[in-house]
Amino acid sequence: MGDRSTERSIFESFLRVRPDFAGELLRGWIQPPQDPPDILCMTISGRSIGVELGEWLNEDQMTNAKGLEAIQNSMLRAIGTQPDNRCGNIYYAWLSPLPKARVKPADATAFREEIFRLVEDVDRRWDQEPDWQSPQGCFFTDFTRYSTLRKYLQLVRFFPRRCYGGWPPKGRVTKRTWPAGCDWLTFRMPGGAYNQDAMLDALCDILARKIEKYEAKPPEVLMDDFYLLIHYNQALLYNTPVETVFFKFEDAARAGSEFIGDDPGVFGKVFLILALHPGEKIFQLYPA
Repeated sequence: MGDRSTERSIFESFLRVRPDFAGELLRGWIQPPQDPPDILCMTISGRSIGVELGEWLNEDQMTNAKGLEAIQNSMLRAIGTQPDNRCGNIYYAWLSPLPKARVKPADATAFREEIFRLVEDVDRRWDQEPDWQSPQGCFFTDFTRYSTLRKYLQLVRFFPRRCYGGWPPKGRVTKRTWPAGCDWLTFRMPGGAYNQDAMLDALCDILARKIEKYEAKPPEVLMDDFYLLIHYNQALLYNTPVETVFFKFEDAARAGSEFIGDDPGVFGKVFLILALHPGEKIFQLYPA
């Protein structure tokens, strides 16, 4: 059984966009105490429609992303409220954690003290370090004098306040000021090369698992029809993007429909909802 509040929210979004998904309007719907189905609907003509929900998600990517998020949050909690950046040379910094290096509560105070001591040391030394004078700034890796940071960090990258504004010959060196009230000790945003295959495989995987599950053991609840609703939700935060320059959600929906073909198992209809707020969008994968 999934998270019932999330399932309710997903189905409400689905119903707002497709109130006639069953071929007619509903008289009402409930979340039964036991599933399947996740949602049980009654149409105005008296038909009972069960809806099974499944999430389109690359679970391996999500596990890794949530693990990194937990590590980063442990460091932010240790640092606490960040004072405004008043450094003469540092614009902001990226912390690069060691693998699985969540800051223990017993180390939180020392972590905070050492990170700000490191900031002061780097800011003071900046003009004496030739290697730090490029736009790439300082890649700091020597934590010999910072015993607590050494347990949790592999690198801190400090970006320079100095930047070159404008094109020659009118360009000049200026100093940027980090906005007051905004965290400036932070982390690099996830990125890198990707294609649509990882998420397309995940869509086909959830379709196959749901179809095979209920072919092996059909629902015990008597229903006039049983539908499958796949939702794209958490993947927006924790997975690589589906869309590329030449591949869009419409293409993924078409691929999902082709994967189902004429064999949807027990499901009379299969839908895909992009549960994004605002902008919910629904594709009918079967019948296409």
